[in-house]
Parts: sequence; structure tokens; C-alpha cells
Amino acid sequence: MPSVYSSRAFQAYQLFAANTNVGKTIFSTGLCRAAALSANNHNVFYLKPVQTGYPTDSDERHVKTYNSSSIYTHTEYTYPDPVSPHIATTLPPSDRQVMDKTKQHILNCVQQSKDKAGAYFFLETAGGIHSPVMSGTSQVDFYRPLRMPTVLVGDSNLGGISTTLTSYESLHLRGYDVPSVLLFNNDRYKNHELMATRLGQSNVPVQVACVPAPPAPHEDPMKDQEAMQRYYAELDEYLVPVMAYLDKQHQDRFDRLDTMADKARDKFWWPFTQHNLVKKVTVMDSAHQDRFVTYDKETQTQNDMFDSCASWWTQGLGHANPQLTLAAAHAAGRYGHVMFPESCNEPALALAESVLDKDTWAQRVFFSDNGSTAMEVALKMAMGSAGKRYGWHQQERKPIDILGLDGSYHGDTIGTMDACSPNVYNDQVDWYQPRGTWLEPPTVHVSQGKAFVHVPASVSGQSERIDYDSLSSVYSVDQLGNQRDTALADIYQRHIREQLIKLRGRNVGAVLMEPLLMGAGGMIFVDPLFQRVMVDTVRQEAKDLLGYQVQPNHEQTDGWQGIPIVFDEVFAGWYRLGRRSASDHLGVKPDIAAYAKTLTGGLLPLALTVTKESIFNTFLSDNKPDCLLHGHSYTAHPMGSNVAKTTIDILESLASPSGPWETNYRQPWKKHDGGNMWSMWNWETVQELSHLPNVESVMSLGSVLAVSLKDDQTKGYGSGVSASVIQKLRQGRFLDNTGVNVNLFARPLGNVVYLMTSQITTPDDVGLCERMLLSALKN
Repeated sequence: MPSVYSSRAFQAYQLFAANTNVGKTIFSTGLCRAAALSANNHNVFYLKPVQTGYPTDSDERHVKTYNSSSIYTHTEYTYPDPVSPHIATTLPPSDRQVMDKTKQHILNCVQQSKDKAGAYFFLETAGGIHSPVMSGTSQVDFYRPLRMPTVLVGDSNLGGISTTLTSYESLHLRGYDVPSVLLFNNDRYKNHELMATRLGQSNVPVQVACVPAPPAPHEDPMKDQEAMQRYYAELDEYLVPVMAYLDKQHQDRFDRLDTMADKARDKFWWPFTQHNLVKKVTVMDSAHQDRFVTYDKETQTQNDMFDSCASWWTQGLGHANPQLTLAAAHAAGRYGHVMFPESCNEPALALAESVLDKDTWAQRVFFSDNGSTAMEVALKMAMGSAGKRYGWHQQERKPIDILGLDGSYHGDTIGTMDACSPNVYNDQVDWYQPRGTWLEPPTVHVSQGKAFVHVPASVSGQSERIDYDSLSSVYSVDQLGNQRDTALADIYQRHIREQLIKLRGRNVGAVLMEPLLMGAGGMIFVDPLFQRVMVDTVRQEAKDLLGYQVQPNHEQTDGWQGIPIVFDEVFAGWYRLGRRSASDHLGVKPDIAAYAKTLTGGLLPLALTVTKESIFNTFLSDNKPDCLLHGHSYTAHPMGSNVAKTTIDILESLASPSGPWETNYRQPWKKHDGGNMWSMWNWETVQELSHLPNVESVMSLGSVLAVSLKDDQTKGYGSGVSASVIQKLRQGRFLDNTGVNVNLFARPLGNVVYLMTSQITTPDDVGLCERMLLSALKN
């Protein structure tokens, strides 16, 4: 399988420097020589992606001059002006173009070495680690997708300790392996001695080696070349041991990768996984943006795999996002973790202010660490408030129920499990006790190119399909309310009233729902009109239909009506479905909302439960046990809070009218479907999928694409019909535009195959995923 990454046989390194003019090209030349001396029947490749001051300056020419004729050298982009690449041209190529050309060259080197025992590849960057490429992107970020082990060329001059260690930390912070730091010997400053001490205290092995400095340039070019020839011959004895060290580190790395799958089987207990059914363990060596770099023991190669389940729906801003990494590091360096009860720290406060600035309906933020816990907190808030308003807390203890939707899923803690109807997740849990009533929801689909709502018989008396001219018509509820379909709204309202009347005599403490999309239940897209009518009816009529009496001092003017409305936006919130809050599609706001997953861009666990002052006031008293007795040791962790605040700022920028979503995704969907919804998946692809003979229906909204496959025997989570499709996506032979093999890491939900992008996925990568999915379904 074509791969641009290091393999057992293909050793690839990149050279970064702590500064300009510290000898990076001399070390590149010397390492190429040492590599050639270290191994027989190995190719040696050298690449200089960007060269300025060309042809007067040519690092490639220098490397070629002082190496044997068998070395392969190449320079990709050349500019005559000897300046930083970002000002060397007025027509800079995009990062994607430069990276694609770099990958294609590496791929050619890999293919050229197939008949050899192995190969060495050296990529020399330009200037220091934060020197830019032509677009202005810092090199340390630009080359991160390749994640080559890095040889850092240090600065042996005065001040070089600081620049070298700072450069090392910048590389380390971004996930680079830096096995060697090389620099010239400087008897006066002896920078290498202190660097060896400092880096020797690291938890990862780092070799610090110094070599003699090159001779001063000679005025006579011939004599200068002769002097450099002698110098490189002397340098060989210093750098051949360096290559031996790099060889060992390389082999140790692949020895470890070889054992990881078997060790994982022996030591891990994976969540939501039947271990007897796991055919192959996916070993992830690293991840960047939307892709994993995985390791295949059989071929001893690393390969690309697109993270098409968004790492369990958490990915918003791509793996290893440097802005989020730096936000986390800054908070870790400033605080570590600090106590939260009765305390305040800047990241937590800034996050709360930012969230409440968007959720203008709310006034309070409760911090926790995951979505399930955020929902546990929400249930306690809602039930406590309803109990005090209607006097249940004064009565003999009586069960408090929830009113929800069948197929919902709110997490794995005990309370949230009981708040779901019986399903595969709680079926074998002995302590599960269903505590509520769950209505079967009408659902949204596209089949044979037509958008429709399926209304189950439990709602209208007979199973019905109601067609619409577009998905945007279905998702116009925020603008039209019941006027989207008055007849259907009347049916929904009558059904909900009937269900509330049946619940008379029971204490219903919360209305609980995932707005628009029930994720773990099977990517079920709920008709937004049904949820809007449900919220409106509960608020306007539930108290009377249920026969509840408001206690003195708890009138319904204090912020919520009927029964507290809880929106589980752990999955759907923060632009997963195209808008900041899924509730924006409904035109109504909850009384309590839970957020997690994309809240931190996929980097750290953090969750929020956001609510109204009236809910908060329920728990106010002079008696300590009356408070909301819930919390964690790591509540409002400064790292997670700082990352979440940074994530929100980035997402708001992406969502703005001048952001990339507008031209890349919103406008194309508006052209075909109208303007009330949009998706990162192409409208044409949704149409094509909906016409496939093995597809029952398809739906797309925001970054989610869900394809329901036909299965005559089993429906839902227990279906195995998607297994073969998932297998093809994970292990097929798909090529991207550079000729590199890419697979999709997808997980099934019964008969549903779903794909999910992050919020930074490019149209090119969306198209690549679509082609792979269509290929797997058609074949």
C-alpha cells in the first residue's frame, strides 16, 4: 500500500534548526554521507522543499557536491530573492499544494526503493522552526502531518541554549519525536554540555552530539571546496555513530509498534466492544487534523486513515490542533489544577462568560467532565426544581419520572441509563430500572431523492409518509413554527396531550430530549416540528393536564413553565449540526442544556450544564444539604476550560459570514435545497446515496451523514448488515489525490453507516470520503 510515512525499511527524517545560519545544510550533508556509509544496498534521498536565493544559494547543490553520485537530491520550490519564503513570491502556492507535492516526491522515493534493502530520506527545512512556508504558515505546523522524526540542529553561539531548548519544546509540544540534537562545538560557550543535562532529564531519550565546526570560507573556491572535502571526511567519524543511534531508535520504535496490537488485546477492556468480534486492532501512531497515522504489522508500514467517526463525535477542530495544544499548555503552566468550589480561575470564568454570552436564555454554568455526568446533573436540577414547585419533596417518597423520546441515549451513568427506554445499552444491566415514558418520534429521511417525514402509527393511528419539496422545508420550524405543516402539528399536539393525560397521578420531573438527532440510538433524525410542538405543549398545558398544584412562593413566573425542558446537546451542540445549538433549528430554548464533545474541539474532557437562575434558586438555602451535591475533584479544570474557550472563539470565526463554511458548504446547499439547513456533505452525494438499491434512506445535517441500509431480518443496533461495508472502508485500497493509500475509520450503528467530519474538514477531503463510501456501497 503506497505510504509516505516511515516504515521498517524506509527511514525518514527531517532537519529543523533552532535558528538561521547554524549549519543545518552541513548537518544534512554529513548525515546523508553517514547514512550511505552505514548501510549497504540502501538508497539515500535528500529533499529541500523550499529554497530562496536560488540559484546563487542551493542547499541541494552543496549536499550533492560533498556526497557520492549515488545520492538522490531534489528541490521543489525555488525563488531568487534570498528572503523568507512568505515574502519571496507574490503568488504563493497553498499549503495543500506544497504538501501534496512533498508527499508525491516522498512516495516516488518509496517506490524507487522497493528493490533495495532499505532507504534513508532527509528533508531539510528552511531557516528556524517557526520560519514560514510561502503561505505564512509556520514550518513546525506545516510539516506536522508528516510527523517525521526530527534532527534538531542547535545553536552553539551565545544565546543558543535558549533558542535551542525553546525550539525543542515547540517541537515536543506538537508531537514530534526528536531523537537527536546536533550542534557545532564551541569551546567558549559549551552549549552542548548544558543542553545534554537539560534534555537528559526528559522522559524521552534525546541524544545531544557536538561536532567540530567547519573551516572558515576561503576566497579561492577550489581551495574552499578542498577544505570542505577534508572537513566532511573528518565529520564522518562523528556522524556515523549518530546514524547508528538513529537506526536503533528507528528499529526500537517499530519493534514497539509490532507488539502493540497483541498487547492491547491482552491488557485493554474496550468500551462498547465485543472482543470476540474484533478482527484487527487499529494501532494509531499519531493523528493530525482529520487523519490517523496507523501501523500495519503485516506490511510494517504506516498508513493514512481518515477519522470518519470524528473520534467518537468529539473532533471539532482536528487532531493535534496547535492553537488548542498551546491553550492547554498555557493553562497547565499557569495553574495545573486548582480547587473550584468557592473559588475562581480565569479560564473557567472566561468560558462561563463566553457560553452565557451565546446562551442568552441562561444565567448559570455547572462544570463537570463528560456528557453523561452533565446529564446526571441536569436531571438533578430539573427534578429538584419540579419537586419543590409542585410539593413532591414534602410528600412520602414517590418515584419521579421523565418524559422523553424512544431511541434516545443520554450516557452510561446510572441515572441517565434509567432515563432511557429499554434498549441494547441497558438490556443486560441488572440495576437498570426504566423511570419514564418515551414517545415514538416521527423521523426525517431522504429516499429516491425525496425528503420526507415518517410518522409512526403510535402518533397518528397509521404509519404515514409525508413528502416535502426539500430538507430546508422540513427544517423551517424555527421560522414558521406550526405553520410549517398545521395539519401535522395538530396531530402531534393531540398525541402529546393524550400522553400527558395518561400520566396523571405520576410525578414527571423533566422533559428530556436530544434535539434533532438521536446519535447513539442509531443516528435518528427527529422531525423538528414534533419536538417544537412537544416543548410548546408541555410549557403551556402540562401542569393542568397532569393535575399539578403549584406550591406557595413557586409561581410559574420564575423562569420555567409546565415541566423543566432539558436538551441533551452533548453530541449535537456547538455546530455539529450546522448551527451553534441544535435548539436553534427548533425556535425554542430549553430550561437546562448539557454540552460536551466538540465543546473542547476534541482535545480534553469537559462538560457543562447550563441553566436558568430560577433552577439555580431552587437549591439556595442556609442548609448545606439543600445544595446541588454533585461534583468532581477536577471540576472546571483550567486546561479544559481554556481549551473550550479557545474552541468557541475558533468555531465562531468559522461560522461567520466571512468564514470558510459560507462559500464551501452553505452556499452550495442553498443553491440546491434552500437556506434553512446545510451540510458539509455534498447535496449531490446525498441524492446519489438515496437512489442506491441497498440503501433504505439517507440523511445529512451539518457534519453528519447517516446511511440506513436495507436489512430484512434485523433492525437497529443488533443488525450486522453494515459490517462488510465498514470492513471495506477500513481495509480497502483507496488512493487520495497524491496517490497515497487512505482508509476510513468508521464504526457501525446496527444497520446504519454514518460518517462524520470535523468542523475544519476541507471540501477535497469530504469528496474523498464520499468516493470511498460510494465505492464500498456499490461494490
